Amino acid sequence: MVLGACTAPNSDEESAPTGCAATMADAAVASEVDEQVGLLDNALVACRSYEAFTGELARYPGIIGYDAATFVSLRCARVDDELVRTSPTCATVVAPASTLPPTTLPELVFVGDTLDGRKVEIRPSATVQFDGLVPAVVQQTVDIAIESGCEGVIEQRDLWASRVGDPLYGDEASVYAQHAQNVADYIQCDSPPIPTG
Repeated sequence: MVLGACTAPNSDEESAPTGCAATMADAAVASEVDEQVGLLDNALVACRSYEAFTGELARYPGIIGYDAATFVSLRCARVDDELVRTSPTCATVVAPASTLPPTTLPELVFVGDTLDGRKVEIRPSATVQFDGLVPAVVQQTVDIAIESGCEGVIEQRDLWASRVGDPLYGDEASVYAQHAQNVADYIQCDSPPIPTG
């Protein structure tokens, strides 16, 4: 009985959730985008399942700019670190190409919010290129945040806001402008109001 009281727990079930939760908590308060991405990569490894990772991620609404499933799919497909790519979390979304014939792939659709609060579906086309599961412009805005910070994101937002009146591409421009504003809010930019007109 005394021996049992002195024995430290060492099972994966007992230690993994703590590492997963602690790593996600650190990612949620990271002040630099690169640091946060690194911590989220660590969480992909520390969380011993897709459900554990997405469950912890759900405790911090707004930590990423889109839903958990999209984040996991995009990050696991792009990360260079083999430890992250082969983690249990990534293993649920990264499958060998031979396991899914092209005919079974779902249609690629990105759903975004416009400046006036509507939801708009954007699909790949001759004029809309996708980067993974999202329009290239959406990924570009995230890249701009990393490279240029608030100034670059606000410039991107205003560029797309100026195109909202275009009869063919206005809704897409509005989605891109709103996404840029979301990124600006996320990285805590002191942003001026979106220009209208």
